[in-house]
Amino acid sequence: MKNLFVKLLSISMAFGTITLTSCDSDDPEPITGGTTEVMENLDAGILNGTLTEDYTLSSTTTYSLTGQFIIDDGATLNIPAGTKILADNGGTDVYIATLMGGTININGSAGNPVIMSSADGNPGDWGGGLTLCGKATTTAGVDATAEVGGFIYGGTDDSDSSGIIRYLQISGTGAQINSESQYNGVSFYAVGSGTLVDNIAVINGDDDGVEFFGGTVEVSNLYLENNSDDSIDWTEGWNGSITNAYISNTVEGFSTVFEGDKDNGNPQFNNITAVSTVGGTALQFKKTSGGTIDGLSLVGYDVDLDMKDGGATSNVIFSDGYTPVAMVEDDASTTDVDESVYTFALNTSAVATVDLSDFDWVDTDISFESSLLQGAVTGDVTLDASIAYVLNSSYIVQDGGKLTIPAGTKITARDGGTGVYIAVLQGGQIDIQGTATNPVVISSASASPGDWGRFNNLW
Repeated sequence: MKNLFVKLLSISMAFGTITLTSCDSDDPEPITGGTTEVMENLDAGILNGTLTEDYTLSSTTTYSLTGQFIIDDGATLNIPAGTKILADNGGTDVYIATLMGGTININGSAGNPVIMSSADGNPGDWGGGLTLCGKATTTAGVDATAEVGGFIYGGTDDSDSSGIIRYLQISGTGAQINSESQYNGVSFYAVGSGTLVDNIAVINGDDDGVEFFGGTVEVSNLYLENNSDDSIDWTEGWNGSITNAYISNTVEGFSTVFEGDKDNGNPQFNNITAVSTVGGTALQFKKTSGGTIDGLSLVGYDVDLDMKDGGATSNVIFSDGYTPVAMVEDDASTTDVDESVYTFALNTSAVATVDLSDFDWVDTDISFESSLLQGAVTGDVTLDASIAYVLNSSYIVQDGGKLTIPAGTKITARDGGTGVYIAVLQGGQIDIQGTATNPVVISSASASPGDWGRFNNLW
């Protein structure tokens, strides 16, 4: 990830001040002239304490987040396009939170997003990211207590609004609250559908990217990169939606792409593309949780669907018609067919439903090496015999696509089991041009039986 704040700090140390210019001419004028210590701190570029009045930040100031910054009931914080907020301290006491009845308006733009990060943007650099507490319904009840800060959330107003979040990038969050709870990039506690959330990026989080605790909020255009626990997590009967999400996992040890838990509020997911270069689990549903998923593309995951606690697969509805095509027993000593000990592979499309280029406003260095084979072939693709390729996942030649593999090409398949294979769909073509003296070789590193492609694909 491009180290934006290191550059900013260097400028600050050299010149004493930082001046950034917003491209948006319609940004609100900053409200200045502090009447409380918190307001005076804001005038000085410091976020700390509880805001009880309305305040508008300046896009020409890089603000220091030095502790808890809380937007109280009845107060509004406006954050214009181009605003930068730098978390100076780590740990559980550094976060921004909007309480029930408070409002945060983050008005970033594609050309000038709002940035919240630590200096380096590394996982766990700072605490709780951004937390919103609303008045929508949750199975935790009215006036429940949040993991973060012990804040109160939950009510009966599903159309409640906590404000606006547009074009926000958060990097480097995560901290341990207790043995069962951690801070996320963005936490939505009973947030209502009146809240506008469009274009959020959460990068290098030490826990979940986003988590929903009940509520009805709907999110569009979500970018999640290398969040070490779950990219998208929800519980307490959240029944909102996510439309257009791109999820990338390139660091080993993450938990899942999705984790649903407890009661099933049947949240909706429309156009979800998730890509892993390190295997792992894609979708996990605990207890009775579920949802409806349309436009799903999974590439590179060892496990597509995990019904963690034996919940019915019928709780998870795939509008595309995707169904489990194989069960992989988690515990070889178990003889009875119990969904709690089985995971599933899905015949999902390898064709991305959301493109990485849709998030060109995100400041990231993520890229996939040209030697990595995974995903879909939709046009004419010719490999280069001088390149040592790695078959990392499914590599599927679509209808109308053609894959040409010249003589002498060597492809090493990752020891990833059922999810690693090359397939050619009806209408697709493959041209393997090996010769007796220069064959094409496709093998795992050890060439042991069962290393890759352990079941026949149903196309």
